[in-house]
Amino acid sequence: MPASALRSDQPHALLYHARAATPFCSPEGELYASIPSSIDSRRVLPLRSAEFRDWLTANYFAEYESAPSAGAFRDVLRTLEARARYGDLPSQKIDYRIGFEGDPFTPSEVVVDLANSTGGTVEITPQGWDIATNFRHCFREFPSTLPLPEPAPAAPGSEPLHQFANLFQLSPSNRARVFTWIAAALRPVGPYPVLVLSGPAASGKSVLARALRALIDPCTVPLRRLPASDRELLQSADQNWILAFDHVERIPSKISQALCSISSGDAIEITQPDYRDPVVCQIARPLILCVAEDGTPSRWTPSRALSNRALCVPLPRISALRPEAQIWSTFEAFRPSALAALCGSVSTALRRVRDIDVANVTRRPDCAAWAAAAAPALGLEESEVFEAIGNSGWVRAAGEPLSEAYTDSRWGRTGV
Repeated sequence: MPASALRSDQPHALLYHARAATPFCSPEGELYASIPSSIDSRRVLPLRSAEFRDWLTANYFAEYESAPSAGAFRDVLRTLEARARYGDLPSQKIDYRIGFEGDPFTPSEVVVDLANSTGGTVEITPQGWDIATNFRHCFREFPSTLPLPEPAPAAPGSEPLHQFANLFQLSPSNRARVFTWIAAALRPVGPYPVLVLSGPAASGKSVLARALRALIDPCTVPLRRLPASDRELLQSADQNWILAFDHVERIPSKISQALCSISSGDAIEITQPDYRDPVVCQIARPLILCVAEDGTPSRWTPSRALSNRALCVPLPRISALRPEAQIWSTFEAFRPSALAALCGSVSTALRRVRDIDVANVTRRPDCAAWAAAAAPALGLEESEVFEAIGNSGWVRAAGEPLSEAYTDSRWGRTGV
């Protein structure tokens, strides 16, 4: 084909190669396309993303061995956006890692995105869980997203969640708080508690935080420093299900407010191209903060609002350190069965959540009801969950719990 004819026909050629993409719109007004990922699965990409541009350009180059012009690409994108907004397909909900069917507070089904090459998901109902190929749910994945292993039932006599608690040397009270937070993190809607891992150096805070992320939402950078701006924090929340921050010392007031908003559900404004009105979405995320406490006056001074959302796990200094390679090899060996146990806990929660009485719970009753409903599958009593939700578990220093009545000005309340 002559070069001039090819240039004039580029929009038609690009549209031809875009026929495998299905453009659609989210309820918030964001424009997406579903593209083939493998023989039996598809991926969801924003129409204006670099990933979609690369996919379409690669398809075009495979036939013509040349790049489309910027003008042709712009015309095709506008056509696809118009089809997404005014086409025959109804709007479709976009989830990240955790999805649901039905009422978000009492869903009929929870879906976990494995984010693997085959488009696998775990569909969890009150009757149990099963691995399926994703055709019914739209999940957004980012370059930093890592796949979860396929859950596998544990061998007879094996208790993977008990192995997890033993591997990270969690005391009974800390185990209750950590497992309560895990149960809440698998709930498809907030509010979520903020897990505060506190302790001196060599107490295993960072390793435990990375392991908790790997159980539910693994990514290439599991721990980050606390962002300097609330906008950066919201952008991170848009691309992760769990946010985990290390070396937390001082939290500016604006960041503290943003953390509280994200744990409960905050609005994020997404700028659209071509001078269109921005899209406003609401996101709520589980949070982990790793705080150093070494017995000296700390710069960690949380606000009252943040302290009221905290589940604090005081970790003592580890007396006998182990190589991280040994810890991770042990963890990876039972991670598939631990994920299966967590899927079982979600199924238990779906089955029991409507029967949980939270009349005496003073903080986060929805979260408490869900975690208490999952408690039998987590090896906990309902009373342990209510205690974990109602008592922050904060320690003053060096891993020593406060066993008598105290007033802690840092947390802005009196407790026992």
